[in-house]
Amino acid sequence: MTGAHLPIRYRMEIYVDSFARRPVASFPGAGPFAAVHTGDEMEPSTWPGSQYGQDMLARVTAVRHLIWLESDHIRHSLSVCVNIERKSEQ
Repeated sequence: MTGAHLPIRYRMEIYVDSFARRPVASFPGAGPFAAVHTGDEMEPSTWPGSQYGQDMLARVTAVRHLIWLESDHIRHSLSVCVNIERKSEQ
């Protein structure tokens, strides 16, 4: 390390049911994403190429941060695992 500050590249990946499967959605970011916590709700119908309708809800079950060094930058990937469930009638 030279002591120089490297730029950071961000992304969020969303996994359904398990981190062992491929992500169902991936979002690049110009800056850090807002904090995501277990129990948070997401709207899966807005994900690119989503197979989920507006009647479905994604509930966060786990969050992982992956951080690694690449040749000219640092990569920070926010991995979010969700369960898909039907929205409650309100």
